[in-house]
Amino acid sequence: MVQVVKKWLAPSESIRTASEIPIEVDLMDEDAIPIYMRISDKVLHLRRLGMTYTSIAEHLDVNIRMSKKAARWGNIQKA
Repeated sequence: MVQVVKKWLAPSESIRTASEIPIEVDLMDEDAIPIYMRISDKVLHLRRLGMTYTSIAEHLDVNIRMSKKAARWGNIQKA
């Protein structure tokens, strides 16, 4: 009687686990960005048009302190 011997061969390519698969994730949450950073471009634009901080604050529905802080931060980023 002839015995059949099975040889188990390893796969030619290794099996990739989930930890080996490269991925890219954007960890920045839009809601986590402070409001003055989000509105700084708008505030600077409206200031160049000649609007006062009071009218900018009313237009963007923020307080005057926030509109001034946004302008300061925007000017620092432009420098």
